[in-house]
Amino acid sequence: GQPPLSTFRTLSVDVSDVNDNKPEFSQNPMELYLTENNIPGNSIFCVSASDKDLGDNAAVRYHLVREESSQMKITAFLNINSENGEISALKSFDFE
Repeated sequence: GQPPLSTFRTLSVDVSDVNDNKPEFSQNPMELYLTENNIPGNSIFCVSASDKDLGDNAAVRYHLVREESSQMKITAFLNINSENGEISALKSFDFE
């Protein structure tokens, strides 16, 4: 049209991070050897994983999972701190 009209706007675009990266453990696989007669409640191992995502998507939570083929319920013997990956014994281990 006459006269030509135009307008300018500044737009802010925030690109959010999607949860597209899986956590990676610092050691994989991990092996743990325990001695018997340990003190229940003491820390016996600590696992560590990191996630390349950002913000809440980078949060790592730890849980113990029983294998389908196992008759033993691992959570009867071990506990893991979901925040920091510290594993502690719930019972004293006895080889005999």
